[in-house]
Amino acid sequence: MIYFILFLSLILRLTSLNQSLWLDEATTALVSKMPIADFFAKFMPADFHPPLYYLVIHYWTVLFGTSEISLRIPSVLFGVATVYVIYLIAKDLKYKYPLVPALFLATSGLHVYYSQEARMYGFVTMFVSFLILSFIRKQWKVFSILLVLIFLTDYLAVLVIPALFIYALLYKREYFKKLLISLIPLVAIFILWLPTFYKQISSGMELKESSSGWWSILGPVTFKNIALIPTKFMIGRITFDDKQIYFGLVALISTIFVYQILKSKNKLIWSWFLASLVLGIILSFFIPTLTYFRYLFILPAFYLLMSENITKRIVYLILTINLLSTSYYLFNSSFHRENWSKLAETIGQEKIVLPSQSQKEALIYYGKEKQIVSVDELKNNNVPQFWLSRYVWEIFDINDSTRLQIEDLGYNKVQKINLNGVVFYKYESSN
Repeated sequence: MIYFILFLSLILRLTSLNQSLWLDEATTALVSKMPIADFFAKFMPADFHPPLYYLVIHYWTVLFGTSEISLRIPSVLFGVATVYVIYLIAKDLKYKYPLVPALFLATSGLHVYYSQEARMYGFVTMFVSFLILSFIRKQWKVFSILLVLIFLTDYLAVLVIPALFIYALLYKREYFKKLLISLIPLVAIFILWLPTFYKQISSGMELKESSSGWWSILGPVTFKNIALIPTKFMIGRITFDDKQIYFGLVALISTIFVYQILKSKNKLIWSWFLASLVLGIILSFFIPTLTYFRYLFILPAFYLLMSENITKRIVYLILTINLLSTSYYLFNSSFHRENWSKLAETIGQEKIVLPSQSQKEALIYYGKEKQIVSVDELKNNNVPQFWLSRYVWEIFDINDSTRLQIEDLGYNKVQKINLNGVVFYKYESSN
């Protein structure tokens, strides 16, 4: 049965894999083409992630290219591997039905989505799951290596380390010394990485001052951001225009999940899930990180808690919820990623104006870099028509000055397109 579950998880993650890259995935694609020296000297100090995922993708694309599917295949493989690791954890913890958490994760709408994304979240979820397995098996050398891999993949997932220390302090004090010793390679790597890490933090603080709107979308502590984590864990990224139906459905499903999850008595899995989340909320008062997909590394814990004392009736119910939400995402293009590829097709060879140069990665990936012009170039070159990006303009052009300048030049808006959140206006000269 585990092989059937793994095959199912692979099929689900390969379905609709050729979606357009969204902005962050386009960044991954462009970074993968960088010379390694430029990657470390120019890109890393200005980014907010560790280097390991990008390095893996760099060498992967050397062999397999930078198509949408190629860029996403590593995340697919790591996603399927995570399903297997969760099965092993459940077996080692003597679950009555160890296949159940694997089946839940295999069909999870949220995990399917991020197993299809050319970003680091699927990678780090597998590493954290493997870390817990090595902890259970007391494989301290493997555990120590995985700590380094987690740190070099996603800073936030390092929250699992204090969560395990809390567990050891409360329930397994004999593990405490082993945990401390296991930290030695991580501390050494952190010291070596510290100069770059400091530059990344400084860059983030500078951006906070220059673009408060950008800082606010990273995940400050709000009731909505906290509530979205369990909500998306339960039903994935789907939503409904009718918010009464959406909230009613979430409330109904929540009763099932809360009832089931509270039946679990496994202190290790609770520490992985709850302590990591609480520590993340505390951290977000200082550095906003409270966005649900950043906590994908505790999703396997969520399903392990769900599965510890479960009845077959509840298994069928949760599996139905998972399959419905996953199918709704996979086969409804309105829930797919930002459609920059369709935008590139629609624009053709016409000029493009951006309020901020930070929005151009997807346009570069889809071959539109030479069509990007500034407002000054519109004045000097008498461009008869062009497209203005409205993508996240509220963050990087808070006064909407680019649009106002364009309309002051005598251009009129003649068309608006919205391609899964990629909003552009078409302007024509009135002269």
